[in-house]
Amino acid sequence: MQSWFSFELDGEPCRVESEDTHLSLASFLSQLDPCFSSFAHHNPWHNSKLIVIGDIENESHRFRVADAGLLMMPMLAGRQVWTPEGIRNVEPDHPVNLALQKGNFESGTEREDALITLMFEGYYRPDLRRQGQISDQFDAINTRTANVPAIRNAAAQVFASTEQLRHEAAQKAERSGQESTVWTGKKDIFGDRFTKRLFQINERTTLNYVDKSKRRFYRPGTLVEMMRLKAEYPSAQIVAGGTGLTRLGKSVEFSNLISLEGVKELNEIITTEDAWEIGSAISLTQIAEKIGRELTSFNKILRRFGSRAIRNRATLGGYLATAWPYGQLAPLLIALNARVILLSQDGERDAPISQFYREDGGTITTPGEIIRSVIIPRANAGILAARGITSRLCDVYCAAPKRTMSQSYATGAFAVELRDKTIVKAWIAYSGIAKSPVRVREVEEALTGKPWTESTVFSILPILNQAVQVEDADASDTLTDYRKQLIVTLFQKFYYQHPTPSSTDPVSLTATGEFAKLSQPFFDSLSS
Repeated sequence: MQSWFSFELDGEPCRVESEDTHLSLASFLSQLDPCFSSFAHHNPWHNSKLIVIGDIENESHRFRVADAGLLMMPMLAGRQVWTPEGIRNVEPDHPVNLALQKGNFESGTEREDALITLMFEGYYRPDLRRQGQISDQFDAINTRTANVPAIRNAAAQVFASTEQLRHEAAQKAERSGQESTVWTGKKDIFGDRFTKRLFQINERTTLNYVDKSKRRFYRPGTLVEMMRLKAEYPSAQIVAGGTGLTRLGKSVEFSNLISLEGVKELNEIITTEDAWEIGSAISLTQIAEKIGRELTSFNKILRRFGSRAIRNRATLGGYLATAWPYGQLAPLLIALNARVILLSQDGERDAPISQFYREDGGTITTPGEIIRSVIIPRANAGILAARGITSRLCDVYCAAPKRTMSQSYATGAFAVELRDKTIVKAWIAYSGIAKSPVRVREVEEALTGKPWTESTVFSILPILNQAVQVEDADASDTLTDYRKQLIVTLFQKFYYQHPTPSSTDPVSLTATGEFAKLSQPFFDSLSS
């Protein structure tokens, strides 16, 4: 095993020797140089310290913003890291730096550090094209003092300029049939100092690292090697993005860590005609980029999950393994009729997500078993027609103290499959109301065979109210009553936003969409 590794910090090589496997990048930077002293004070919920990681994702070169306090040092081996200070100094005339110099954002020094990393990532994102995505890009800026309109306007200008650049590059590439390389990040269309360094990164290699306390960090390259390590070190902690370890507290340490980030089989999304098979080590952001256009409900609920920096690191497998009772994704996965594939030395087995969680708050995984992938069925017109289904309505709703970075009161996800106007099958699921996600089969059965009408919905509300009980010993009576009410009102909202079989896209219930224009492309609007 080796006691050192290297990564690139602000364009310069940085060698790490014998450092603790549990040491975070934030702590490392705060000890490295006085210019990084602000990284010493870190809280992922209230005072995150953002940096940008340069890496290769399935042959595409990408910049991803991340929280330095949630990154263990060995996770960075072979990667690039750009700090706010580095972004400012390496190329002062970069469009992001110029925009921040001109803007009056009223955000303070620490918030400006977060702004520069988020705007930097957005500048290089090939999928950032609409006004609504700007809010999602900057959702880590948790403050009421920032000048949000000024931030949005500056970001729209910066992102429109890069979209213009990408548009021109795509037109040139189209002549040689290489247009797709522009939109997928496989071609350097910028040619600046940042992307030149980014495109020099090689594919991730295996890593066997030991620190001065003899704790080990393994990053195997194949599933076979990963399972061998798990058998050799049965008590080893499996890590991918690392965001789930924050809930364990700083006092919890593991003698052996096995990272899934280098396991090729777990970092793939396999698309077939009727389903997506999503590897357990794929980040939530990558999943949204792959399936979000077809599965809009996934994109919708993901915007309520943490912040951009957390979603870039959190994985679907890690999310399921932590079995967080307030998790917003589980109800939707149940409504999508998704399945989880589990792998051990004895072979594979699979189960519906609705059967993956135990009532006591745990999961059905056994010692030595890992989550290999999640299978989400597709529901396009051809697939539904083959099963005699006219349409499938599916949506998810979350009630929380604020839009992001807070624990939800309750999340509800619902789906109905219709033959003309008759309900053939229904899915109703909630989280945040018990120790594990709840599927309400009594109501699903009551809906089957009935018409999708307001009278049908009202007829089953008493059944729904009786079937679902809120179980939270720590909650006040008022909060318990509120959650009980949400169980009914969230389902009613589902109906009123999807009142007919043809209303796959939700009907707007407020005037918000009239003035927000969240779906408007900022590139088209600024260039017209």
